[in-house]
Parts: sequence; structure tokens; C-alpha cells
Amino acid sequence: MKIRAFAVLCAVALVLDTALAPEIEILGARPDFLVLALVYGGLGLGVSVPVIAGFLMGLMTDSELPEYLGLNALALSVTAFAAASLLDRLVKSHILVQCSVIFGAILLRDTIFYTVYYRGSIGIFGHLLLRYSLIGAGYTVAIGLIIHFIARLANWRAITGAPRR
Repeated sequence: MKIRAFAVLCAVALVLDTALAPEIEILGARPDFLVLALVYGGLGLGVSVPVIAGFLMGLMTDSELPEYLGLNALALSVTAFAAASLLDRLVKSHILVQCSVIFGAILLRDTIFYTVYYRGSIGIFGHLLLRYSLIGAGYTVAIGLIIHFIARLANWRAITGAPRR
């Protein structure tokens, strides 16, 4: 995956996250297109580019919550670093590895966000994590599976785990 293609992917993810995700939510949980883009960026570009992209996308989404400016940037940057670092050490082409990394990345991002946003209130944190994060993570993994199978058909090497160039 080239940096230009990843930049387009991030822009599409921002649009999908703000315009489409609220319309296709299931039981109040939405797919997280931003984390999905960062995980796929980590597959093809390594660690540093997705971390920077996560920070920039986080700042853009933080414009909705000016009192917590930087919270999404922090959460997405840490998530991109963790996911890309993990993908560098695993068999990237295996679909269960990709699904596990996507699922864990969603939970990590939500954990960071909810911990700061709700100031460590265990009751609210647990409710949100169980009610929305788990369903949203499963929903995002399902979308990731669809993307993976489309990538196999189209022979997109960056997503299906071929070596970087």
C-alpha cells in the first residue's frame, strides 16, 4: 500500500465514520471505520504512518468535542501503534489474525476513550464497553471480513498480507 492510497483510505474512513456509521448502527453500536483504516494501514505501511494518520484523524474527529480536544487523537494514535506493532510480529495474511487485531484495536480505542471521557467511572465504563464496544467490535470485524474477501478476489497484496515493497 502506498502512502497516497492510505491517505485516500483515511479520508474515505472519515467520511464513512461520520456519514454512514450512524445510519447503519445495530443495537446502538457503530462500526469503527477509522480503526479499520488504521489496521489496514499497519498491514501495508508499518508503524509510523498509521500512528501519524491516527493522530490527524483523531484531531479531526475531536472537533465535535472541543472540551476533550486530543482525546480521539491519543486513542487512535495508541491504537494504530499497538495494532501495527502487533501485525509486524504475526502472520498478517491469516484472516483470524486480522480479525483478532481489529477486534482488540476497537476495544483498546474504546477503553482509552471511555476511561478519560467518563473519568474512570467503573459503572458507566463497564456498561459502555459491554453494551457498545463489544457489539461495535464484532460489527467492524464483520466489515473487515468482507474487505478481506474482496481483497483476495482483487489480489490486493497489502490487505491480504503479502510482503511490503
